[in-house]
Amino acid sequence: NHASVRKGSNRHPNAKIRWATDHTETQKSLHSSLEFVKENEAAKPFLEFVAIRDIEPDEEVLIDYGETWEDAWDGHLTDWSLRQSLDDQEISSVSILEMNRNKFDVSYSWSDVHMIICDKEKIHYETKRGNAVDFHGFEKDDELLNFDHESPFVPCKIQGTNREKETFDVVYYLNEDEKENKALRLQRFSKEKKAGKNITLKDIHFSEYYILKDLPAIFLKFVEKPGRSDERRDGSFRHEIM
Repeated sequence: NHASVRKGSNRHPNAKIRWATDHTETQKSLHSSLEFVKENEAAKPFLEFVAIRDIEPDEEVLIDYGETWEDAWDGHLTDWSLRQSLDDQEISSVSILEMNRNKFDVSYSWSDVHMIICDKEKIHYETKRGNAVDFHGFEKDDELLNFDHESPFVPCKIQGTNREKETFDVVYYLNEDEKENKALRLQRFSKEKKAGKNITLKDIHFSEYYILKDLPAIFLKFVEKPGRSDERRDGSFRHEIM
């Protein structure tokens, strides 16, 4: 991070950045013309972080990015704060962190910027145990469908809460393959028969949407939607250092 004492701060830099002095390709590129570097597809130059004083264990590495960068950052903060107030405090990375600290005191609707995810391993475990049931509250929800299914998380939507037990009732999309689906049907059938219900295996059907009640809050969190983090927004800060 940046640090300087130019504006009364007591944060002194403890390191600096320089071109690698013992990397041959870096030094060769620095002493060559731009045309030569382009024509020969030179290797990417290396940078070094060099301590300018002793750095204590666990001390943050602080670098002076330069006066021009510092002035530009101060101007950005002023402009960003103004635009945030005009935009009615659009959800940011900081506010999403706060949501996760106070999961029972926030809005549970998805926004253009953030979404809710549940732990996939926990969701699969509870589904296969027969603890989740079919959900028919909506015909189709593209937000739950259009997601990277290789992710260790499942996008979910909150349908209910229990603050005392610190749990959520969540809806999610789960489209298992035929083998998995058959196993789920057998498990559900066995559970229903043990409960004394007069049914056959043909009576067991699965929708692609499920609702799981009393999911512990630890298995749910609020996150930014892909490509919607603060640094990707229009007007995000960009400025050369030094």
